[in-house]
Amino acid sequence: MNGSFLVILLGIPGILVATTVHEFVRALASTVLGDNYPKSQGQVTLNPVKHFEPIGFLMMLYSGGFGWGKPVETSALYYKNRKRDTLLVAILPTVVNLILGLVFLFAYGTFRSKGYYIGTLLHYLAYYNIALAVYNILPVAPMDCTKVLAVLLPANQYFKYMQNEKLIQMLFLFLLFFGMITGFMDKIIYAVLSLFGGMIGLM
Repeated sequence: MNGSFLVILLGIPGILVATTVHEFVRALASTVLGDNYPKSQGQVTLNPVKHFEPIGFLMMLYSGGFGWGKPVETSALYYKNRKRDTLLVAILPTVVNLILGLVFLFAYGTFRSKGYYIGTLLHYLAYYNIALAVYNILPVAPMDCTKVLAVLLPANQYFKYMQNEKLIQMLFLFLLFFGMITGFMDKIIYAVLSLFGGMIGLM
């Protein structure tokens, strides 16, 4: 089997785990806060099939981090404190991805001596969780930052943003496809990995 193709295959579990956990946490958080909609849609589960979104998956595989799972639909109508709870549902998935990235990075440091393939698999599990968290900080749909802006920005400013949302998305995708932003984002992702690695004595 071609070595580079095998490396790509070893990266696939990282994408599936990162996107599945991300959407599961969103569904679970919204459910805990009183929203019955995710449960009725069968998305309060760690089954990757329920959270698989082919375009988002391919985007993540191509770009090395920018992608998404099947978005969990939530309803803030059920929340006791709409502003606070909407913010929690938007932020918690990214926080959990960061924590999971740290866990897999620790596993990488512990088990990388067991063989190249195990080390590569664990590296990608750490990388894609960190990458998904980093990309979700960007105010580009469908990243979670757009949901954060909906809560934090004054209504008139958010309305102006929404008027330009498609233009911002198209511009970002243009820069992404032509490699004008991936290098910069990779530096941020690996900076976070290095920071975490230093925290657990890998660097």
